[in-house]
Amino acid sequence: MQFAQVIGQSDLKQRLIGAYRDGRIAHALMFLGPDGSGNLALALAFAQYIACPHKTETDSCGVCPTCKKIDTHQFADLHYTFPFFNKSEGSEKTTCNDWLSPWRNHLKSSPYTTVDEWRNVITEDNKQLIMSVYEAGNIINHLTLKSYEGGYKFQIIWMAEYLKTDTANKLLKIVEEPPERTLFLFVAGSLENILQTILSRVQVIYVPKIDDVDIATALTNQGCSADKAGEIAHFAHGDWNKALQLLHAQNPDENYAIQFQHWMRMCYKKDVPGIIRWADEMHKLNREDQKHFLTYALDQIRQNLVLNYAGKEFVRLNQSEQSFSDKFAPFINDLNAEELMDEITEAYHDVSRNAYTKLVLSDLSFKLHYLLTRKPEA
Repeated sequence: MQFAQVIGQSDLKQRLIGAYRDGRIAHALMFLGPDGSGNLALALAFAQYIACPHKTETDSCGVCPTCKKIDTHQFADLHYTFPFFNKSEGSEKTTCNDWLSPWRNHLKSSPYTTVDEWRNVITEDNKQLIMSVYEAGNIINHLTLKSYEGGYKFQIIWMAEYLKTDTANKLLKIVEEPPERTLFLFVAGSLENILQTILSRVQVIYVPKIDDVDIATALTNQGCSADKAGEIAHFAHGDWNKALQLLHAQNPDENYAIQFQHWMRMCYKKDVPGIIRWADEMHKLNREDQKHFLTYALDQIRQNLVLNYAGKEFVRLNQSEQSFSDKFAPFINDLNAEELMDEITEAYHDVSRNAYTKLVLSDLSFKLHYLLTRKPEA
């Protein structure tokens, strides 16, 4: 993957290229960014840039045999570690080698992939994904071998949050003192579950959400009209995966708006049967759709707070949203806005952690009822 194929992040690309050209690359980097930011894509592009024998000042050439091998994930010195599950009962010695073929195929089409997308590729069940201690041994074994291509060896560890304690501990020595011309590229979405012993051995590269302008430009390059691209970019909140989902959905903003408005009415009225039915329907959606809806809901609470205090000229709402918000905004105020956003954010994190969605959303709905109907203290 070339840097040119990574959406936005121009400042970060320049910093990475500058660090390489100045000989300032740490032996272990961690690309830390939220879903859809391109943290994995940047790691892939950086590895390709370093390995390319015909690189320019701004990118790899993209056409040499090395670039073509990396682009198809067949480069012998580029190794991948990613979350997986044991293939069968009692097969605790499963490693990423057992899942390499589906991983490569998935990565070709989804360099911005998420854990939920990857889980859906390899199983229909909600099995626990792992990176076992046997995978640590696998990493050590192939990195201690001589380079096949005669240059750098790269180890990408995607979703480093899934490294078990014993797995991470087994890797500490080689991460701290890797073989010559070996580069670790960790990719993560959050520091929360990463061991401090790993963090102390890496240089963290913070990958921000993608700018709306860059998402809109990328969408227009795919044939989307400028107006529609701008609208989608606004609702994508810097997440390229969400932008693509909105692009390919049928009237995505209207679908989210209808769902949100229906939900808020049920919460306000405390329509218990309706809330239970709604939570059950939401539970049937895939986890990414659930997260996207909660992100949309969070944005609508913010928009209504601004509308309530600053007026229509400071919000970005379509006709359907504006019609609803004209009546809904007065219920979002300084007494409840922060707690409303905190509750929705917590539900988002619970869904991301594979919690039981029906229970999470039912509980959230009753909390929102209390906050929406709470009266100021006398």
